[in-house]
Amino acid sequence: MGENQLYRGVLVVCVLSCSATAVAANTKDSQSFVGIGVTDGTKYESPLEFEPVFRLGAIFDDTHRFTANYSHGFSSGVTSVHFAYDYLYPFTDSGNWQVFGGGSLGYKFGLHDKNDWTFGGQTGIRYRYSAETSVDVGYRVFDTLDDWKEYELGQLGNLYISIDFTM
Repeated sequence: MGENQLYRGVLVVCVLSCSATAVAANTKDSQSFVGIGVTDGTKYESPLEFEPVFRLGAIFDDTHRFTANYSHGFSSGVTSVHFAYDYLYPFTDSGNWQVFGGGSLGYKFGLHDKNDWTFGGQTGIRYRYSAETSVDVGYRVFDTLDDWKEYELGQLGNLYISIDFTM
């Protein structure tokens, strides 16, 4: 894929996440957030590499979360930008503990890697520490359009932890 398509993909993800955040700012039952985190990377790119993750998103009606995620592996040179949807389900009376699951679509690119669209799903647990702060621990499985049959499922997943702050 050409460099122009890369920029288009990144632009689409940014526009969608910013749109969701802007809509959240103007909607009564919503909240926008920013977050930071770390993931254990994509195992087929390198043996084990922790990558920083930056997040921007919005939660609607306390159950629908839209998030744009950006991560970069410094030793592998692989950058990933993806847009995710999660359904949040509280499993305690207070609603502070929630399980979530959803799907994602994005784009990965790197210095020594071919660029490719990614798609997949994620699941995990969210703990709302306060009205302004929450923590996610999750597992994400994703695939690419070109490489999807070359790897085992465990090589395509990653663990992540993030902390989000309400804006």
